[in-house]
Amino acid sequence: MVAVELIGGLGNQMFQYATAKALSLHRDERLLLDSRLFDNYKLHSYALNHFNINASVVKNHLPLKAPSFQKKVRDKLLQKVNLLALKNKIFSTYQEKNLLFDDSLFRVNKKNIYLKGYFQTEKYFLRFEDEIRKDFEIISPLKRETLDMLKIIEAENSISLHIRRGDYISNPNANAVHGTCNLDYYYNAIEIIKEKTKDPVFFIFSDDINWAKDNLKIENTMYFVDFNDASTNYEDIKLMSACKHNIIANSSFSWWGAWLNRNKNKTVIAPSKWFNTDMLNSKDIIPESWMKI
Repeated sequence: MVAVELIGGLGNQMFQYATAKALSLHRDERLLLDSRLFDNYKLHSYALNHFNINASVVKNHLPLKAPSFQKKVRDKLLQKVNLLALKNKIFSTYQEKNLLFDDSLFRVNKKNIYLKGYFQTEKYFLRFEDEIRKDFEIISPLKRETLDMLKIIEAENSISLHIRRGDYISNPNANAVHGTCNLDYYYNAIEIIKEKTKDPVFFIFSDDINWAKDNLKIENTMYFVDFNDASTNYEDIKLMSACKHNIIANSSFSWWGAWLNRNKNKTVIAPSKWFNTDMLNSKDIIPESWMKI
C-alpha cells in the first residue's frame, strides 16, 4: 500500500497526490490519501474531491449531515476500514529530504510506504502523465461565470497570467522564504509573449485581484478573473489550463495551471528565482521545456 500525508494549498496537494499515484502505479498497489491534518489547518482545506480521483481518503470525522442513512453507514464503515489500514499496517515512512528529485523513492522495497513531503517536480510522475492528467479532470460543476470565461479563452490567443500575493505578503515567514514576483518580471514576460503570439489576450488570476487591477497595466485586452475564491480555486486551475500560453508566479498553483495546459506548442514563462532564499534548491521544479526569466 502507498499512503500520503496531504497538507498545504491546492497546488501542494496536487503534487503530493501525483507523486503518490505514480508510486502506487509503479508498485501496483492501493493508494490511500491521509487528509486528517486539515482538521487543524486554518490556511487551506482538502480540495482534491473536485477532481476525478478514485483513491480512498482518511478523515478524522464524518460530515455532520448525510443524505441518507445508507450513505452514512457506508461512509462510516469506509472510514473505519481506512483508519484500520493506517493503524494496523506497519508503514515505512519516506520523508522528503529536500526539493530535489529522488529516484530512490521508486526503489524502496518496503511493503507499505507512507509519504511525507511536497514533491514539487514532474520527475516523480511524468512517466504516468496520461493517468495524472485524467485524474485531474474536474468533476465538480463549474459556475456560469467560469463557463462563460472558458468560451472566451478558447476563442482567443489566450495567455494566463498569475500573480501570487496573499500570505507571501502578509506572513513574514512566508515572505522570507518565497518572496513575490515583481512587476518587472511580468512586463518582461508579457513582451516575450507578444513577440511570439499574434494579438494575445491576457487573463489575470490572483489571490489579490484588486492589487492586480490597480497595478498591472497592459495595452492588450485583459480579463480579470475575479469571481473565484478559495472554495472554488479549482475553477481557476481549469481556466488557466485552457489558455494557449501561461505566465506563472513562483506558485505551485499556477504551476499546475500551466502543466495541465494541453497545447503542444505552449509557451510557459516562469520566474528563474523560485524562492527568496538560496538555501532551497529549486532546479527540479520548473520543467526543462518552460522558459525561465
